[in-house]
Amino acid sequence: MAALPKLDVVIGNNFGHLPMFIGAEKGFFEKHGVDAKMLVVDTGTDMVNAMHDGRAQVGDMSTTTYLKAVHAGEPFKVIGLIMNDATKDNCDEPLAIVTKKGRGIEAGKLSDLKGKRIGLARGQTSDEYFKMVLRRAKMKYEELIIENIWSQFGLAPALAEGKVDAVVSWEPYVTQVLTQVPDSYLVIRGGQHMSYVMVATAHGPTVESKPSVVKSIAAGLAASSHFTRNNRDEAVEIFAKWVPGTDVAIGKKAVKHISFDPRLSPNVLRAFENAEDEVLMNTLKGAARLDVPSLFRPQFMTEVQKEHPEYFADLPKLK
Repeated sequence: MAALPKLDVVIGNNFGHLPMFIGAEKGFFEKHGVDAKMLVVDTGTDMVNAMHDGRAQVGDMSTTTYLKAVHAGEPFKVIGLIMNDATKDNCDEPLAIVTKKGRGIEAGKLSDLKGKRIGLARGQTSDEYFKMVLRRAKMKYEELIIENIWSQFGLAPALAEGKVDAVVSWEPYVTQVLTQVPDSYLVIRGGQHMSYVMVATAHGPTVESKPSVVKSIAAGLAASSHFTRNNRDEAVEIFAKWVPGTDVAIGKKAVKHISFDPRLSPNVLRAFENAEDEVLMNTLKGAARLDVPSLFRPQFMTEVQKEHPEYFADLPKLK
C-alpha cells in the first residue's frame, strides 16, 4: 500500500484544539488519507512561529492570533473551525476572570478590578478578551497592573499565593483555578464580548499545491469533532495522554463549556469581522483593514459535509 501524504500540524495544549488530538489518537486523519503529525505547543505565538519557520503546514490558532499573523504578512488561509459555535457570532464561554475571597473584587462587579494586579498571558486571547471586557465596562487597561504569566499552569499558584488579585484564562485552566484555589470564584465568565473561535489554518502555498491533502485534514477534523461532541469524557482522557499535568476530573467539567463545530457560516464570518474591528482598535491601531472573506477557503469543509453528512447530523441547523 502506498504511503499516505504527510503533513505537520501545530496545535495548542488546551481544549480549543481537542478534536485534533482525537483525530491523531483515533486515526481519523489516516482514515481520510493523510498522515498528520502533531506538534504540541503552549501559545498562539508558538503556533504562528512553527508555521512561519516551515515546521508545520497546518496550524490551529485563535481568531485574534490568526488575524494578527495575517497582518504581519503570513499567508495563512482558514480551512475549517475547531472550537466554534456556527450558530453564534459571540461565543466566549470558555474565557473567564477568576478571583478569590479577600481581594476586594465582587462577583460580576468589574469596576472592582481597577488598580488590581491581574495575571494573564500578554498578547494571547485572554489578554484580548480582557481588553474587550474593560472597554465595555468603560475602564482603561492602564488602570490595572498586568502580571505576564505565560504558562497557564502558573495561574492557580499565583492567585493562591496572593501574587495577583485575579487571573484571566481559557478552559480547562479556568476550571483548574476554580478547583485548585481555595475560596476562588468567577468575576465573569464569557459575557458575549468576543467570539473565541479556534481556526484550522493552512499555509497558502500548501492549499494551492496540495488541495486533496488539505481536504483530508478537513475531513479528519469533521470526523474528530463529531467524535469529541459525542464522547467528551473519553476525549479528555485522550487529551491527558498528550498533555502531561492535565487533571482529568477538572477537564471533564471544563469541556462542558466548549462547542466543537467545524462549519463555516455567516455568523463565523461576522465573528471574524468583529474580531478584526477589535484587533484594529486594541492592538494594531492604524493598520489597514484585512479583506476578511478572502482569507477563507470554505470549499474543503463544504465538500466534506456533502460526502459525510453523518459527521454533521447532530449539529443544530444553520438558519
